[in-house]
Amino acid sequence: MPAFQLLASSEKCVDEGLLAVAATNPGLYLIPQHRLMVERGRLVKGRSGDRRKVALVSGGGSGHEPFSVGYVGVGMLAASTAGHIFTSPPPTDIAAAITAVGRDNPEGVLVIVFNYTGDRINFGLAVERCRAAGMKVEMYISGEDCALTQLEGTAGRRGLCGTLFIFKIVGALVEGGASLEEAVDTCRKLGNALGTIGVAASGCTLPGGTSPLFEVPEGRLELGLGVHGETGAATIKAGSPKEVVETMLTQLTRKDSTTRLPLQEGDKVAVMVNNMGCLSQLEMNNLTKEIVSQLQSLGVSVERVYAGMMMTSLDMRGLHMSVLRLLDPAWLPLLDAPTTAPAWTAPCLLNHFTAGEVLIPNLTLTLTQEKMDHDYIFSEEAQAQTLKACLESVVSQLPRHEQDLNILDTVCGDGDCGSTLMKGITVLSKWMSTLPVTQPRQVLNVLGEVSADAMGGTSGGLYSIMFTAIAASLSSTASSSRKMWAAALRAGCQAISKYGGATQGDRTMLDALVPAVEALEAGSDDDDLRSLLKAMAAAADDGAKMTANMKARNEDSHGGGAGGAGGGVPGGGGHLFTRTSSRTHISLQGLAVCAVFQTS
Repeated sequence: MPAFQLLASSEKCVDEGLLAVAATNPGLYLIPQHRLMVERGRLVKGRSGDRRKVALVSGGGSGHEPFSVGYVGVGMLAASTAGHIFTSPPPTDIAAAITAVGRDNPEGVLVIVFNYTGDRINFGLAVERCRAAGMKVEMYISGEDCALTQLEGTAGRRGLCGTLFIFKIVGALVEGGASLEEAVDTCRKLGNALGTIGVAASGCTLPGGTSPLFEVPEGRLELGLGVHGETGAATIKAGSPKEVVETMLTQLTRKDSTTRLPLQEGDKVAVMVNNMGCLSQLEMNNLTKEIVSQLQSLGVSVERVYAGMMMTSLDMRGLHMSVLRLLDPAWLPLLDAPTTAPAWTAPCLLNHFTAGEVLIPNLTLTLTQEKMDHDYIFSEEAQAQTLKACLESVVSQLPRHEQDLNILDTVCGDGDCGSTLMKGITVLSKWMSTLPVTQPRQVLNVLGEVSADAMGGTSGGLYSIMFTAIAASLSSTASSSRKMWAAALRAGCQAISKYGGATQGDRTMLDALVPAVEALEAGSDDDDLRSLLKAMAAAADDGAKMTANMKARNEDSHGGGAGGAGGGVPGGGGHLFTRTSSRTHISLQGLAVCAVFQTS
């Protein structure tokens, strides 16, 4: 089956991509007939002074975006030219790039070429033509690949994403006025301090293609691959980020390899973690953390980390890891120097505002003095013991309903409603012996924390909002206990509606909770607790059953997932009245244990 690709066509995709880069970066100027992107300041009339700096030029086949056009900008490349997918640009276009920034530029042009046969030939030919036309041009061929252990009989080390370190450091160097000779010398020094190794779980698919250029067996990874769809130097077993990174670092530094990077304890390094196309950001974060940790375990100081899509291979699912030994103390400031190149990922660095000792404030939330002065406290020990007994009943009864709730949840959720509630009950059971049962507000706050932290998901968040809002609304200044609890429960429902986005009638847990609150509001101060709770439970049950004939206002997928209670998300949870009813009875038990009224 053909791969689905959102591309104009295989013939136009490169040109339309360049037009997009120019449209989103006003500081760049596109000369489309040569697929040539130039830093705009190099072309502006009257900017001749700025042109008297060494200009860096590079380029290569497309399909590696944001390379190379994304690295055009002040402080990096002055110009770049693009070939078709995985195809070197023709010499005419490369010569146009050199001429655009090299004609009438006495400081000269440094052309940085990635070590691939087509690029060496086409860029070399263009350099010779420009020299013959009187321009001052030098060429540096970059190759930092550490995949091969022996180079004899090969074309040498391939140029990979580590070359972007050269773009950045030498770009900043010439921006500061360095000569062409100094720039070339720095390129050589950087090349000797660089190493890159890659790994991938799949090949890439060309525009218009129907299958990847190569396939990796399930459970295996290609180690030491390049960026043109070629296979790697070896196939290894897939594993955890820790295992994969360990294998990559072993290949990068193995002592029997002529291409190894000789990392030493005490080295300072900059690291690039390059997403080759299809890794998620979460995977990238996990891999980046592991790379940094393992380098540090070798006694290496990781000074800078650059992670992201730097030099891709279309949709390949893999990464390259580049390590630069910072052998010259001048290199780090050059890495940190500003650039307008849109693709360079600049980290958030320390400045005079952020440097210094970090003092973490107290992050524990506490009641205000006003809340403490009006806190509601049980005046009789019997009330506290009733509250404790009710909580113990909830803890003991809910496990019996876990599987039933899960079964109900499979109809309109992901089948974990009971299990999610059990997570909260399990944690609550551990708190039972230390709960301050004479202080309902504190108990409610604990229930809110348990709901959010232990249950998680949508339902945990909604229950937590409800319990927290009820606790915040309790006050000893109310004229009666019934009115105080009715107002607090009403506040809990309003909080669910406010943050969840639903109201009564949207087929959510509110359709059971609000009638229960109304029943309490309609009660009398002379009614005993048992009568009030029975009236609330009956009203909740009637409200839940009514949802069977309701239509959800908005079938939001967040309502049912992750044990979602649908407590505020319209259409989430409560799609079947039985599910809402069961869940509401449980939640009302939790509320009932707090609804212990003072007796005269």
